Amino acid sequence: MNDVAESEEPHPNVLNGGTNWDSIILIALFIGGQRFGEYLHGDGNGLPWAIGLVSIWGIKSMVARYREGHPVGRFLPLLLLYLVARGALGIIFDSEDLYFGIGIGTKVAIGLVLLGSVVIGQPLVEKAMPYVFPFERTTREHPIYRSTMSHLTLFAAAFELLSSIWDVWLLQNSSATGYLLIRLVVGFVLGFGSFFIAFFYARWRLDKIPGFEGLFPMLERMATDMGKPVEA
Repeated sequence: MNDVAESEEPHPNVLNGGTNWDSIILIALFIGGQRFGEYLHGDGNGLPWAIGLVSIWGIKSMVARYREGHPVGRFLPLLLLYLVARGALGIIFDSEDLYFGIGIGTKVAIGLVLLGSVVIGQPLVEKAMPYVFPFERTTREHPIYRSTMSHLTLFAAAFELLSSIWDVWLLQNSSATGYLLIRLVVGFVLGFGSFFIAFFYARWRLDKIPGFEGLFPMLERMATDMGKPVEA
């Protein structure tokens, strides 16, 4: 039984159905929109079509995540404004570098915010973790838990900043299509590997907390709870 009232606890959402195909669909829309625009206008420039389709799909995906209960809530208007503004600027200035550069700049900003949150003693991973795993309050208040969340936040900041450097180099040395495809493959491999490194590091650290059940038993319990019928 949780030691905090249910209404005060975040609702973990890690095992809910997600949008794993979004990245692939976005790339297909960008390439398809670009080719369609080139064919339609005959001027070799299909960038506005590509950016337009990607922006529309991004907005649709964001709204869908909100409706599915993902914790975007209060940030939804800002996220939608960002997607619209980024797409509009890319179309108005007809610039792949500007459109993709805004995305890279956003990653840099996220990395700096993550880094800053550790500096001020409020690591964002610690704030977000209860939405992913239902940790007990006694676990969340343990020094090992807090230091682990700080380490994971630093790891996430480093990942964002280093991947931004890679994105800049790739954008300067490939076409828009090549940039998207290569970034998808490399990003998937690095992201997958980084996730498992972070997960097993967290498991190793958190297992030292007295009374903590462990991440794998917690995942098993969450999966079991999801299979139970909802009580009236």
